[in-house]
Amino acid sequence: MTESLCCLAFDALYLKLVGDQADSEISLSYFDHWLGIKEKLPKSAPLFVTYNINDQLRGCIGTFSPLEIESGVKEFSLNAALNDPRFPPIGHADLNEKLDVHVTLLDEFEHIRQWDNWTVGEHGLKVSMTVPSRRHRLSGTFLPSVAEEQEWDKVTTLWYLLKKAGYETVSKQQTVDFYTRGIGEGWLQLVRYRGKKASYNFEPYMEFREDYEE
Repeated sequence: MTESLCCLAFDALYLKLVGDQADSEISLSYFDHWLGIKEKLPKSAPLFVTYNINDQLRGCIGTFSPLEIESGVKEFSLNAALNDPRFPPIGHADLNEKLDVHVTLLDEFEHIRQWDNWTVGEHGLKVSMTVPSRRHRLSGTFLPSVAEEQEWDKVTTLWYLLKKAGYETVSKQQTVDFYTRGIGEGWLQLVRYRGKKASYNFEPYMEFREDYEE
């Protein structure tokens, strides 16, 4: 997956936080040329943008609805950096070599009928469910890289996935039975999917922008 999308995400954030009228927006095709990228991207895809500072999560927001790639990356770059309610917004002082961005394009969505019919490091997961004690349908997702990076096994991943969806009443020991019953009775849906991920650091992006503006 092309690193150009990561540079595009950084460019949107840079222009939002510190850009002025003298700073021009850099196109995706220009980043492709600079990086020597020849990979052809889909015109649209579901996508997520993730920011890390010192290898710690600082924002992650995306969509499961297909978006035009270039405009979608720009939109969710700002959403992930500035609007993730779990974290303070990324600011001007955070734009340094400690900041990384990851762009993940999603595809191959499949409903699965067995709780363990997926592979750690290969599949992302999305759970959605209706439970009597909640007025609204609950949902949560982990991107394909999360379980592997956290060194979780399948049961641990599914347990934390329930917590991310906002359902805290299931113990880890009850997790498999909970998913098995929910899938069997139809009030819980579990979807696996694949993702193509690229990562980039802010420092080399900024070096390129400084050369571009000269």
